[in-house]
Amino acid sequence: MNIVIVGGSKEETSTLQTLAEASSVKMLCLAEDIGDKEFIELAKSLDIPVVQNLKSLLERTDIDIIIDLSGREDVAREITENKLPRTEVIDRSIANLICQLLDSESRATYDLIDKLTREHWSLYEIGINLSSAKDLSEVSKTIVQHATQLTNTPAGSLAVYDEKSGTMYFAAMLGFSPDMAAQHSWKLRPGGLTSYILNQNGPVIISDIKKHPGFDSPRLLKEGVRALIACPLFLDNKVVGIIYIDDFKVREFDSRDTSILCLFSTYAAIAIEKAKLLDEAKMLAITDDLTKLYNHRHFNQQLGAEMIRAKRYKESLSLILLDIDHFKQYNDVNGHVKGNEVLKQLSDVLQRECRTSDIIARYGGEEFTVICPKADKIEAYQIANRLREKIQAHDFPYAHTQPLARVTISAGVATYPEDADEPLDLIEKADAGLYLAKRRGRNRVCAYPGLKSNAG
Repeated sequence: MNIVIVGGSKEETSTLQTLAEASSVKMLCLAEDIGDKEFIELAKSLDIPVVQNLKSLLERTDIDIIIDLSGREDVAREITENKLPRTEVIDRSIANLICQLLDSESRATYDLIDKLTREHWSLYEIGINLSSAKDLSEVSKTIVQHATQLTNTPAGSLAVYDEKSGTMYFAAMLGFSPDMAAQHSWKLRPGGLTSYILNQNGPVIISDIKKHPGFDSPRLLKEGVRALIACPLFLDNKVVGIIYIDDFKVREFDSRDTSILCLFSTYAAIAIEKAKLLDEAKMLAITDDLTKLYNHRHFNQQLGAEMIRAKRYKESLSLILLDIDHFKQYNDVNGHVKGNEVLKQLSDVLQRECRTSDIIARYGGEEFTVICPKADKIEAYQIANRLREKIQAHDFPYAHTQPLARVTISAGVATYPEDADEPLDLIEKADAGLYLAKRRGRNRVCAYPGLKSNAG
């Protein structure tokens, strides 16, 4: 194992001596311009080569590990920017831990040193895996998988904090029953286990939850969990989430478990925040700014994908195209600001009343679409009419200025395969149904071509 040291003072002379005397370590060199004079003189007395500056040190291609004892941000940045990808960088705390292990003469300790080294290489590889993950879901699964492997535990989970709602939610889970996974999100409450964990400076370690005072999690007890480590994740003093490592038997976790998990948590927090930003960027690209529904472009993509799926599995696929009645008149009388509020409230009604499998989008202006997978014409017609009734009953602002003293919609319904075989044809048929509903007096649903319309 080829090691170089950057920086160092008389407080680290024991670290230097321990590493120089270890048979498994080859000290390549030190940088003369970073460490203090006494430290450099000790290195020379131990026959450790000294190079003139950090730049020339980083030009070497045979370095396995760089131990950064400088404590300087500019030095850490220069090392990160110029080191080879295969070279691992560790700080003072990890160097001290390695030296403590090297001081022991037992074979078991040397085996542990080898294991610790392998784990640090594993962390480097994990960092690469996390940075290449495509979204938060993939990142979360990777985090839980590696966390349980690194600590040799049978179960674990990742809870992510949502700042907007003030809730925690499970982004990934491993080794638990479907009932456990069903608990998706929860609010932080004073005195609760989650709040307690987030208020600690480090990991919370519970060797036996049945004997831990104040422990309150009936769900974990029902799952058979007996021991756990809960490691809070922070980034720039901001709560990111919590990694939970669980065992189904009483277990005394050792310092190696907590040390490796703490190191891993740094990678995890950065990866989660990066994935969140990527997910938000993706969502912005496919979302309508005003209503927060899918936009026209994403609607077309989804309709094409759902049509392919319906053909593959020989299932029905219906499309609802709806339009706010007399919306121009509403804007002319009440202004576009109030009109925008109507659009947002109508979007909320659609999201609340549609099925979870339905795909809702703002088609343009006051037009909206609902893709209804696996719905035949009768079912889609019923969905559309229920939406019409709910919208008519909703208390929109200044609805009394409308012809019926209510905000209403008209809708058209078309279904694959009986009405159309391609996405554009399905849109045209649903639009024909919408046009018929408008022509017949509005506030009604018309299906193409066979069902009678239904008016309020």
